[in-house]
Amino acid sequence: MAQLSDLPKDLIEIILEYPTDVVDLYNYRHEISLDLKLDCASCVTTKRKSCENSAKLTPPSSSGRGIKRMKHNCREVSLELKLGFDPWVIKKTIQTSDVGDLAKLLLAAGLVEQHILPMWDAETIEKIQDGVGVVVWDSDTKSEHQMDFKQWKSGSYVLIKQWKNEFVIRRKLKRGDEVGLYWDQINSRFNFSVLKQL
Repeated sequence: MAQLSDLPKDLIEIILEYPTDVVDLYNYRHEISLDLKLDCASCVTTKRKSCENSAKLTPPSSSGRGIKRMKHNCREVSLELKLGFDPWVIKKTIQTSDVGDLAKLLLAAGLVEQHILPMWDAETIEKIQDGVGVVVWDSDTKSEHQMDFKQWKSGSYVLIKQWKNEFVIRRKLKRGDEVGLYWDQINSRFNFSVLKQL
């Protein structure tokens, strides 16, 4: 525990600039804690105690999933390890049809409906069947490309118009390469990257 006199000089100077009634609050014999505590031993809840007891009594499964589930349930926090933010919510392994003469990038309907359409306004979504002009930013080459985004009658979504020239030929894409896309809401465009090239 620290008192006012134990605080850094800069902080004391700031405090002294306040009106005297504020400073008077610090002149009392109240101590200020500078300690960072993540847990308080006297604050262990009944739920936590019961979870800890069940952890001692319940043997873990051979796969270890039992432990993970127990910790998730007791702490109500997921312990899933994530090593970083991956913006490429739509990942596509290039197929022969994506680099063929039809010149289109076929995108999974579920991923588009989950990650792209919720960020678009209703008016734009209504026009998708006829094709909507979009900008595709190639984040690898820092170049911008005009394309059309369309929903086919089958329900599939495609990027067309200049796909073959601007991406297949220019980026030398071939079957088996992996590309990533996401909708950049701030700049109103698709961001594109070649994630893996064979």
